[in-house]
Amino acid sequence: MLSKKFPSRDEVLAAVTLIMVIGSLTLAVIDEKSRSQFIDLTKFAVGTYIGLLIPRSKGN
Repeated sequence: MLSKKFPSRDEVLAAVTLIMVIGSLTLAVIDEKSRSQFIDLTKFAVGTYIGLLIPRSKGN
């Protein structure tokens, strides 16, 4: 039997974040008028990725 290995949540999150960062930076290079908004979007994406990697505390 073929065993299919599905990507983990962290791998999917990393791929989506990488695509978002590359796309935002590409658009920032193309459109100079909106460059600061695309840079802010990139900072938000990286911050969200780092925030989701921090494990939650298991308090009662």
